[in-house]
Amino acid sequence: MTLISKIIKDCLTGIDGETYDPARIYGALAVNVFFFNSMYALYKGQTWDPVNYGTGFGLLLAAFGAAVALKSKTEPTQADAGK
Repeated sequence: MTLISKIIKDCLTGIDGETYDPARIYGALAVNVFFFNSMYALYKGQTWDPVNYGTGFGLLLAAFGAAVALKSKTEPTQADAGK
């Protein structure tokens, strides 16, 4: 496994490192779609406001963080992950 694929897997899995967490996957997908839509709008020559972009992106990251925090209560403890 390459370093990049290990980093991606670590970002998308839960505490056990094997089970993919839906909240993290959907958050990563939402961030990628946000970037793609922004770049596509620039490509099409539409206006781009950095304040609105930053606000929207900040809200997206806050929602992503809240989802992962709420989901963390259902994950096993660190001691249980090694079993």
